[in-house]
Amino acid sequence: MYFGFSHPHDTRDGTPELLEKYGAVNHTDKNSLPPANDKQPPLQDNYLEAHPFFHGHPELRDEERVSGVWKNRDEQTVRNELGREYACSENIDIQLGKVLKKLEAMGELDNTYIVYTSNYGMSIGRHGLMGKQNLYEHTWRVPMIIKGPGLPSGKRTKGNVYLLDVLPTLCDLAGIAIPETVEGTSFRPVLEGEKETVRDVMYGVYCGGTKPGMRTVKKGDWKLIKYDVMDGAVRETQLFNLAENPNEYLKEHKKEGEMLTNLAENPEYADKLAEMEALLLTEMEAYEDPYRFWDQPAK
Repeated sequence: MYFGFSHPHDTRDGTPELLEKYGAVNHTDKNSLPPANDKQPPLQDNYLEAHPFFHGHPELRDEERVSGVWKNRDEQTVRNELGREYACSENIDIQLGKVLKKLEAMGELDNTYIVYTSNYGMSIGRHGLMGKQNLYEHTWRVPMIIKGPGLPSGKRTKGNVYLLDVLPTLCDLAGIAIPETVEGTSFRPVLEGEKETVRDVMYGVYCGGTKPGMRTVKKGDWKLIKYDVMDGAVRETQLFNLAENPNEYLKEHKKEGEMLTNLAENPEYADKLAEMEALLLTEMEAYEDPYRFWDQPAK
């Protein structure tokens, strides 16, 4: 059974009782800010009032036209929107609770594999962004919680899985032959504790705005993000060590510590940058990416 929700996607109109819990309102007036409230969630550590360069998707709905937010990135707006997000997320928990109780009443709870995940994360103030059209960790990574017969509980693992791996994994668990057309990989060995991961490299793409768009590659603690948008007007490279800088702080965050920023222009990490650039190109070729960036060899 597939059970999908629109929340906490915009518009994040929470229920009155949950909005009250998180000090938020379903704000609709463009000419005013939502009221501040001590119950609202605090700003995230990587919050910014604006992203340091344009994300490359003109007139993007998630960044410009979401009711209650629009183009505002001030503290009152972001904290209220976080409250709305929390209210919607808790409502999902409530609805899932009903499903679990029904399974329990049917005597099927312990005989059912349950996969809780989503298709992207929402920025809501992180890095000065509001939507999902970016490749920072807060958006690229998504929740993946799995419970079922024979699986250990209370355990966390890296996994390194894509959403397209869910189908072959469920087939594997159910004893169903995985269709030959499926390009994903079963991560059953990760679920059963035989492996920590099913792949060493993760590759990500956002190509919904101006082209080529954004690409990212991650291996171990290191992550590279490249931007080539607005007909070459915006060309940026970011290099992060996620072990030292999990929030992907930029210089605009004004954090102390050499590693707590984008390292792409730091000559000390030139070799690592070159390594990750080469890895990115390898992944683009492997996935038959039709585009190339300004500093990559032409196809």
